[in-house]
Amino acid sequence: MLPIGAFSQLTGLSAKTLRHYHAHGVLVPARVDGDTGFRWYTVDQVGRAERVTALRRTGLGLDDVRRVVDDPGLAPEVLHRHTRELERRRREEDRALAAAPAVLAWEPRVRVRPREACTALTAVAGEYGEEYDTARVTADAAALADALTGLAEEHGWGVRGRWWRALEPVAGSGGSRAAVRVCLPVAAAGAPEPPPGVEVAEYGEGRESYLALPGPETLGGYALALYHLFRHEVDGVFPDIGLLRHTDVDGGVEFAMGLRPLE
Repeated sequence: MLPIGAFSQLTGLSAKTLRHYHAHGVLVPARVDGDTGFRWYTVDQVGRAERVTALRRTGLGLDDVRRVVDDPGLAPEVLHRHTRELERRRREEDRALAAAPAVLAWEPRVRVRPREACTALTAVAGEYGEEYDTARVTADAAALADALTGLAEEHGWGVRGRWWRALEPVAGSGGSRAAVRVCLPVAAAGAPEPPPGVEVAEYGEGRESYLALPGPETLGGYALALYHLFRHEVDGVFPDIGLLRHTDVDGGVEFAMGLRPLE
């Protein structure tokens, strides 16, 4: 039998780590003194410790490490799934690294431009309440935009620019839920009629203030955009939050708010 100090030297695992692995059932001592709590290990447990260490170096969680060490036949499936998760995280980290310089250098620059009239195919991507998650909402909106684009191309209606999304309150929810509406500008939308759930809307011309934020959309970014758009004063008009829309642009999100003339 090896005391925990000697086992630590053989495996390179600290006593603290060994106690942690014991608590999670990953590397259980061969014997624990009932009076002192002192741990003892056997020499053949060094092999298990080596396997545990190899798996932990991959970033695998303790639960999966225990499963694989207990049943090596699970290794291909668990490691394949872990590899895919690491690749996903790496893609996210790469995007974050690419966006970081722009985020750090960003300054609020609100501008004003004409807002052209357009015809658009529009539909609701979903309704969200307290469970509102910007990543999921953005994905839902993008999937609907792809479907609307396919519909427009199928019928030759001619896409005329970037799609946008906008929040609108859900009737009867007391303001606790919001719908995300997706709009795709098209040249025309004639026969055949759009399928159920898809409408053709006409948006009038006017003016709008706009602001681009780098990086993916977040609730914090949404609030920051509103803050600066409302603070930006333009003579003779006022910002109308009912005319707020946001569009994915290269490396970020652009928020645009319609401006209405003062009565």
